[in-house]
Order: sequence, then C-alpha cells, then structure tokens
Amino acid sequence: MVASRVFVLFVGMLVSIITCILAWEGMSIAVINKDGDATYEFNTPAAWDGLSTDKALMDLVAKSGNSSSIINNNTDKNDDDNDRSNSNKDKEQSTKVFVMGTIAARLDDQHGATSSSSLAKLRNLAPEGSVVLDVNLRSPWYTKERLLTLARGTDTVDVDLEVKKFGLLKVNEEELVILEEWCGLVTPKENFENAEGEEQSLTRNALKERMEKLAVSLHTQRLCVTRGKDGAALWCQRSINCDDDKNESSFHENPGYCLATNVSNDSDTVGAGDAFLAALIHSHLICGESPDVALERACALGGYVAGCRGATPEHEDAPAELRRIFGGSSFS
Repeated sequence: MVASRVFVLFVGMLVSIITCILAWEGMSIAVINKDGDATYEFNTPAAWDGLSTDKALMDLVAKSGNSSSIINNNTDKNDDDNDRSNSNKDKEQSTKVFVMGTIAARLDDQHGATSSSSLAKLRNLAPEGSVVLDVNLRSPWYTKERLLTLARGTDTVDVDLEVKKFGLLKVNEEELVILEEWCGLVTPKENFENAEGEEQSLTRNALKERMEKLAVSLHTQRLCVTRGKDGAALWCQRSINCDDDKNESSFHENPGYCLATNVSNDSDTVGAGDAFLAALIHSHLICGESPDVALERACALGGYVAGCRGATPEHEDAPAELRRIFGGSSFS
C-alpha cells in the first residue's frame, strides 16, 4: 500500500514537472503545406501566457518617450554617479517602440494566464504612439471581445473616447475583413466593384477609405494591411504628417517583391510577417524614414524570408536586389 502511494505521488510530481517544462518552453509548431504556407499549433499553457507587469517594466514603459521624466535632477552627486545616470537615461530614451501581438493575449484567466491583462495595462500606460499591435488571428485562439478591448484600450465602442493611440496596427487582408465586421464597418461589395463587376476593395481609393475607417475605430495613428505576394498598404493619420506637407491623412502602397533568385522548392512563409514588421518599425518609426521607403524595405525583406526555408535566413545569402534596397540605411 505504501509503495503504491509512493508510486502515485511520484507520477503526480512527474506530470507536474512535465507540465511546467512545456509551459516554460512556450513552443509552437509550424505545419507547412505543399505551397509553403504555415499553420501553427501552440503549447497550452505556454511561457508567454504568463507575462507579468512588474514595477521595473511599468516604469520603463511609462517613462519611454518622455525625456522630462527621466532627466537627472540631482546635480550634487559625483561624476561617476552622473555618468551612470546619463547611461541609464540613454537606455530608457532608446526604448521608442513596444511591440505586442494578439496571440500572447489568447487566454484570459484560463490556466492561470496573465498576459491578456498585462498587455492591456501596458497598452494604456505607454506614451501615445509608442505601441505597435501585430494582429494574428489564429483559430481558436481569439475572441472578438478580447481583441477589440485590447485594440481600443477600453471595452466601449465610443470612438470619440480619449484613449492613447497605437503607433501602428498591422493586419493581413483576411484580418481586415474580420475586424471591419466586428467594428460594424462592412461596406456593400458593389461599392467596390468596377464597371466589369470586378471587386476593387483592395485597390488604392477603396482600400484607403476602408483603412481610414478602421484606424479611427481602433484608435491607431497608422494602419498597415499586408497582401501576401501583392505587397502592402500603409495609412497614416493627418496629425503625424508622415511625409505629406498637407495636413491630410496619407496613403502608401507597395506592390511587393518576388526575389526569384532566392526562391527554392523547400521555401516557406514562416517568419515573413515578422521580418516585414521589423523592417517597417525600424525604418519608419525608429529611423524616421518615409512611409514609401519603409514599405519598400518591409516588403522586400518579407519577400526574401518567404522565399527561404525557415524564419532566419543567412544575410550573406541575400540577393543583390535586397542589398540595393537596404543600401545606405542603418540595416546595412
């Protein structure tokens, strides 16, 4: 009897240990189809389901972008202390952008998850325009209520409510349609058809109108829609005056890149969206380059990764066209 109890206790401890290991790993599995497109499976719970908001993180987020809040006002300390203070100030000021993804907010209090509430706190604490939201609607890991509350910073639908805006919100063309439906912005298809009855909802004028409405509804300064091999579009609100001298919102498109010299039979799309977003953020939000330049670089880098196997191809293998596009920038 004692031996049986010990065995049961041992098995219980082993199961707990394995569960903790799986949660800590936070592993996701990419399943690649014959066309190189990926679907994803996630361990549940995962490490990134337990994001917390400790004081150090909250202070960093609150001070970012506000130089007056991190200026050293104590002038009585010695030079070494002042050097350390200046070093810390530089580190804090260098945090210009906070990137969050909707997959990390996939669970509420299920499995002891804390990420959804933590991201909501950070979204509302961070300075205006400093947060980037990468929307990834992976079934079954999303709900309308959870995503709209995170995007809007509130559970109300009042678009005139004073809340801090995202610096950038990124969606793909399928997610654009879903969010439009959730926000009550569905426009009759015939409004986007040309004389031949062909749908034009993802062409310049029609797409600009759709993006502007959604950006207002979801409180974002910029909205990016990716269109796979057809490139991407970026809408910017009027007050941030992207590269337009007029006090108007601006709209930018790039047709995308197919870097044929890089495409192989075993290529896949894993990491292409992340590469696209990283290039867009770095070029436009951090380096201050124009939306058109940023979109060109983002589409080129995303296209390059999509033509490779895996998410992190060797830069040394990049084709000449990609090097030309990034030539002279801080990427090179």
